[in-house]
Amino acid sequence: MLPQLDPTWYASQSFWTIITFITMFFIVLHFIIPSMRATVGVRRSQIEKDIKETEALKAQVKTLMEELESVHGEIRMRTQQIYAQAQQEAQELTGKMQEEFDRRLSSNLAEQERALLTAKATALKEITSISTILTKEAAQKIAGISLSEAEIKETAQAGMEKKE
Repeated sequence: MLPQLDPTWYASQSFWTIITFITMFFIVLHFIIPSMRATVGVRRSQIEKDIKETEALKAQVKTLMEELESVHGEIRMRTQQIYAQAQQEAQELTGKMQEEFDRRLSSNLAEQERALLTAKATALKEITSISTILTKEAAQKIAGISLSEAEIKETAQAGMEKKE
């Protein structure tokens, strides 16, 4: 039979089991539990400290976000002002450029009209001169009439005045 199951040894086994249990209980109670409590306390205080720091950082972030929104709003307003000012300046510049273009166009148009009128007058003089010569030669060859250039010009001038 096994010695653990022998009833003669029950009293001795019970005694040493109780002594071992009590010894282990006091070791756990006086050494292990205080160490665990200290560790838990340190962890608890660290967690509380971290929570307080997190709340402080959260407040700072909130303040910074408000400042950021404020600055963002100011930047948006300033950008809109600059855009409006640039648009107004562009419109003014466009108006000035349009006026300058119109002035130059009018000037060029007047100059071209003068040149056209001069060319027209020159062409009419040349046409009159050529037609006078042709008329004089035609009258002389066809009708045998000798006309002076002054008579031909007077007749041509009278004909032109009637058409106008």
